[in-house]
Amino acid sequence: MRPEASRTSRALLRAPRSSRVLRSVALLATAAVLTVLTACSSAPTSADTPHAESTAVPTPTATPDPFPKEPLTASTRYVALGDSFAAGMGGGDEKGKCRLSPRAYPTVFARDAGIDLVVNAACAGATTSDLLKHQLIALDDRTDLVTVSIGGNDLGVAAIAGDCAAGKATACRNEVTAALSLLNVLPDRLDTVYSAIAQSAPNARIVVTGYTLLYDASDPNAPDFGTAAAINAATLGLNEVIRQAVDEQRAAGKAMTYLPVDFAGHAIGDRKPWLNTTGPDVFHPTGAGYAEYASRLIQLLGKAH
Repeated sequence: MRPEASRTSRALLRAPRSSRVLRSVALLATAAVLTVLTACSSAPTSADTPHAESTAVPTPTATPDPFPKEPLTASTRYVALGDSFAAGMGGGDEKGKCRLSPRAYPTVFARDAGIDLVVNAACAGATTSDLLKHQLIALDDRTDLVTVSIGGNDLGVAAIAGDCAAGKATACRNEVTAALSLLNVLPDRLDTVYSAIAQSAPNARIVVTGYTLLYDASDPNAPDFGTAAAINAATLGLNEVIRQAVDEQRAAGKAMTYLPVDFAGHAIGDRKPWLNTTGPDVFHPTGAGYAEYASRLIQLLGKAH
């Protein structure tokens, strides 16, 4: 994620969860409005405050990282959970009602990393509730690695994608605004999901993937600039809430980490987007986009030796 978002995250993490989320939503909604109306960006502010060093108190022993850097092996048992971004919708050759694609990032990552993908239990359209009801069964105490992409459908992204892609600017922006307001209910849902995953796979490391920004919104003179800026703001808000929920789990000792993915130079509006720009798969990654997700996982976890 960009440095500005990282500073915002550190500042928000100091507040209670309910106020953090409200502040996050307010900040991002305000940013979206300012961007759409004025095309101006605010100056970054530092959330860090200097701490006086004490020579009287010894430096505490570092807390072990709850997400250990364990090497992958050919016998690493991997399970993928989540929504259409994990199922591979838009990647091509999808099958079944869940739109599972052989180009989905879990499949590509497992192949390139040389590990055992036990099952990709993800399903297009899945919400946090759907994951709890239908996907946890894929996990057990033998599971070594879990990836999960979830949260977008709780905000009604399908309606946003349909109306925004159809050029219904007013409906699109209204739905983006509604999605921002729904961010307030998402933290508790994510806490429930992440806790359930950790309980169902007690020996696994868990990687939560973020949602890539969809648009190159760098040109304020572009005809779709307002829509692009609003959708990107909603995506940033969603990712920030996901990141905060993961940070809370990690602070509690869960072997969990957040993985942002950026399609910089390949968003909608760029010359070679890694996203579908029309049709029923609009706003979903192409095969090249899912390959980027897989590449980021390999950067984080390595390959089997």
